[in-house]
Amino acid sequence: MLCLPLFLLTACSHVPVATMVKLANFDILKTNPAGLRVAVRYPASIRIPKGGARMMLTVKDKKTGKLVMEEKLAFVRVSSKAERAELSAELQEGRRIAIYRLPDDKIPAFKAFQTYLLTMDKAERDKIEGNMEVGVDGCLAFEHRPARILVSTYLKADELGGYIPLLRDVDLEEQMADGKNGVDGGLPRCTDARAATEG
Repeated sequence: MLCLPLFLLTACSHVPVATMVKLANFDILKTNPAGLRVAVRYPASIRIPKGGARMMLTVKDKKTGKLVMEEKLAFVRVSSKAERAELSAELQEGRRIAIYRLPDDKIPAFKAFQTYLLTMDKAERDKIEGNMEVGVDGCLAFEHRPARILVSTYLKADELGGYIPLLRDVDLEEQMADGKNGVDGGLPRCTDARAATEG
């Protein structure tokens, strides 16, 4: 699993400076969830199975770290040629790009998360911190294991005016080995037909 914390990006050297500037316009409490898109560029040797992308929304107490609220929302893949065309400049030989959105039946849960935070008074809100993370599961489709498995991610929201790069060429297995995602070891091999054939 590759987790991409969207609100802790300033500490990551992989994040383009221009992205940090643009993210100043992105507000998790006000953004339109129906307009959210997350894209992943990954090697052709990897497969992302159906249901392998999701979002997690969390609220924690700043002082104690105690979890106050959590929502796990599964993504669905977008097949729109128009949306894929927006990322055509990011395509590279031997790489694929997958685009994901929230399914219609999960949008109310995202809005409930926004409402929960917006209805707090300032004193209450100052005591908590919210975070949005995107997780993507993948597996190796072939016997040959590349020396590095480089993954890039992109975010689109109404207020951003299009896709912006979040992380560029992050080594997926290095992230996993560092234990940042609660997973040890390398990327597993695809073990079923669905995972092996999903793009």
